[in-house]
Amino acid sequence: MLMDTHAHLNFKAYEADRAEVIQRCLAKPMAVINVGTQFKTSQEAVELTRQHDNFYAAVGLHPSHLEEQEIDELEAGERIQYKAQGEEFDENYYLELAKNGKVVAIGECGLDYAAFVREQSERLQKRASAEAESEGGLKQKIIEEKQKEVFVKHIKLANKVNKPLIIHCRDAHEDLINILTANSELLIANRAGVMHFFTGSLEQAKKYIDLGFYISFSGVITFTDAYDDIVKNLPLDKILIETDAPYVAPA
Repeated sequence: MLMDTHAHLNFKAYEADRAEVIQRCLAKPMAVINVGTQFKTSQEAVELTRQHDNFYAAVGLHPSHLEEQEIDELEAGERIQYKAQGEEFDENYYLELAKNGKVVAIGECGLDYAAFVREQSERLQKRASAEAESEGGLKQKIIEEKQKEVFVKHIKLANKVNKPLIIHCRDAHEDLINILTANSELLIANRAGVMHFFTGSLEQAKKYIDLGFYISFSGVITFTDAYDDIVKNLPLDKILIETDAPYVAPA
């Protein structure tokens, strides 16, 4: 059976055709892990598991949702827009969701240093001064430290429920590897988790594999050759595939 290891059929984008898309999945047949990015979408991912045998869930708080902000970005040539509400990580809420037997991972969690830069760049450009740059740098540092703190909480939660992590990382691989290395005793041996929608280097991918992670590639590898060397040089049994639906449809 084919499994989509990372999708978001629990997202608002599927309000109009969710039932139709689900029926196509069931007809294949194929399994789907629907991934939460905040408490509401994590709850909805769990609810889908109750309705469909081949559906599973992951629960967690995406780093971009720690701050209220408008996200408007290009992801591999596709524009992605959403409003991050700003949410505090409540371990008890996520712990209760994670106890469900069809919750197979904790996440999507991790580090995203690019989101704040994108959201603030236009404002700072309008105030081209040392004061503005200093303000932006300080705010960026505060956000990065908050993301690190919440990511460690996800690692501890995953350890508590004995489930792997689904990790999002952008412009932060060095810090992420350092955090995982420092907390390696909390990771599940040989199945620590998945590096979702991997965009790092081959060297970084090998470090993640050494820490017990799988490397997951999305449809982006069908319309760029930027990942060819990484895909070719990783062990086949350490590679997973995903759609990250509704984003980045393959060519």
